[in-house]
Amino acid sequence: MGTSDWIQTGNRAFSAGDYARALLCYQRALELVRGDPDLLADLHGNLANVHAVTGQGALAVEHYQKAIAILRGTEDYGRLGTTFVNLGNLHADQGDPASAIHFYQQATVLLESQEKWAELVTLYGNLSLMSLKREDPNAALQYAEKGAALAREIHHPERLADALHRLAKANGALGRVQIAEGISQAAYRLYAQANNDMGCAATLYHQASLYEVLGRLTEAIRCLERVVAIDERYDLPKLAENREWLSRLRRKADPERPT
Repeated sequence: MGTSDWIQTGNRAFSAGDYARALLCYQRALELVRGDPDLLADLHGNLANVHAVTGQGALAVEHYQKAIAILRGTEDYGRLGTTFVNLGNLHADQGDPASAIHFYQQATVLLESQEKWAELVTLYGNLSLMSLKREDPNAALQYAEKGAALAREIHHPERLADALHRLAKANGALGRVQIAEGISQAAYRLYAQANNDMGCAATLYHQASLYEVLGRLTEAIRCLERVVAIDERYDLPKLAENREWLSRLRRKADPERPT
């Protein structure tokens, strides 16, 4: 097998969740590649992704940095921006929002220069989420507003749904509950039109929390019942937690309800 064959086999294994096989294939390809910076950058990025999903953060960072060095040398700013996004995602998954924001901000400059507008919408959403993790809702709001405006500008309904969800979360964190409610409902409609059950569940979950704050328990229960139904359909990991929350809401709404 040649270098490209090993890479393609590794990509298929990675997509199938066979990370041990993917790692082996990428390592074999790395042994064979000679002097092709594009292939080297791809391979280091692929190896970093495998290490990231298997919890080997230090190795992932090492390979991301090698890819970054190559892409800087070739002035491939689009792929360089994407690599910074991946590095930011790694730090986000590790619970380090400050480092995630640092790399996301570098990616922003690069992706803007390459007019990667759809990717930027997602990136602004990531920056908004990490700002909330750092308890900075004002920054979260600013990033979410940028993402929503850009998604509208490029006429991308699915990205707009994601951006509106982030915008609703930021407004909710700032105590603008009724504004957050309207924006979240708009996001839900877009997700529903796209048959995106995960997006629908995320917005309904947020709406349930907003309605609970407002004391509108019947509406909170109705939203959470739909969330639980989606959890059950896909056997999602928060099923038990959401069932318990639903039970608490029902008891709160009707203290005489049998337990």
